[in-house]
Amino acid sequence: MPFTPLRYGRTVNGVQASLAGAITGGLVLRSGSDRPAPGTVRWSGSTIEAIDPPAPEPRLASGGAATADGPAPAVIDATGALVLPGIVDLHGDAFERSIMPRAGVEVDVELGLADNGAQLLAAGVTTAFLSATDSWEPGLRSRETLRRVIAAISRRRGGPDVRLHVRHERCNTTGHEELVGWIEDGTIGLLSFNDHTPGGIALVPDGVSALQAQRAGVAAEVLERLQQEAIGRRAVGREQERDLAETAVRAGCVTASHDADDLDDLRRDLSLGVTIAEFPTSIDLAHRYRREGIEVLFGAPNLVRGRSHLGNLSVAVALRAGVGTILCSDYHYPSLLQAPFAHTASGEVPLGEAWSLVAERPARAAGLVDRGRVAAGARADLLVVEPPERSEPARVRAAVVAGRVVLLAPR
Repeated sequence: MPFTPLRYGRTVNGVQASLAGAITGGLVLRSGSDRPAPGTVRWSGSTIEAIDPPAPEPRLASGGAATADGPAPAVIDATGALVLPGIVDLHGDAFERSIMPRAGVEVDVELGLADNGAQLLAAGVTTAFLSATDSWEPGLRSRETLRRVIAAISRRRGGPDVRLHVRHERCNTTGHEELVGWIEDGTIGLLSFNDHTPGGIALVPDGVSALQAQRAGVAAEVLERLQQEAIGRRAVGREQERDLAETAVRAGCVTASHDADDLDDLRRDLSLGVTIAEFPTSIDLAHRYRREGIEVLFGAPNLVRGRSHLGNLSVAVALRAGVGTILCSDYHYPSLLQAPFAHTASGEVPLGEAWSLVAERPARAAGLVDRGRVAAGARADLLVVEPPERSEPARVRAAVVAGRVVLLAPR
């Protein structure tokens, strides 16, 4: 059956709903390859069928008729671009700005997540773990907001594959059984252990900021009182944390630590059985986590900007030392698309190695072994990306999620 070509920014006979197609004319980064090479990627249903030798230049079919079984298959012309596996983002909290665009100003969560989905696709993210905080704070990072996010995710249709990453605050001890239930029923796909209070694992100053109070929707003195009460529950939170970790192991939920700062943090994480260390603050700690077989995750904005916004470890330094295994968007989705190209800029790191930091390695760490690579039998999560040129950043020309064309940008 001939393919009906799909040109940028238009559909042919509703082909965007198609679950069969091909990407032709581009340089394909095949699984296991260091560098992209010419080829045609074909998919059927939600699965990549094959990577073939380059196909002839596609032409608009005269009729473009749909088949009796549904829309005609799609053909995406990737001439001058790269064909890459979709990005898997394990830690992204930029969605918070879509549901609270200004501190204290909330919008409907479903509307916010729809906007966030468009941002994800523009950044090449085909699988996103929204990093929602389960805190003792009221407002944006409260349990009530988490419930609304869970409900909105459950009703999402189309776009990127959106999953839930819960950043549980150790000092939030209310609603423990509810959290356990979400782990057991698979609502939570990734759980990280946090303590953003003075004396916790993060380097947090005493007191609260005006921005925190606005985000929480209460006066600063009220939030400070709530913080002190939460700190008083830290011992209880540690016991609950162990229960959460044991539940996660039984349920097959991936667990992570956050902002480890010393050997006590490492020992605690080993006792909890975490498999991902998020943002360890020193090279020595990162090396120690790697020696224990734990994946080490860093933020792409740190690499793209050239420094940490908190003055912590440089991701460029960590990658050169061989201790960073996963990059995430952290607080800025577009940086995740640019980061592999920044990593290859010296010419010493091949694109295949750099792209694995945002695709195959995070997919594997999350237990999503069906995606993150361009290979026959893998899930058809694919990107057509125009690489950076001079002062122009990399740009997503097309995105396919589970065999559905979900983004087409004008060329």
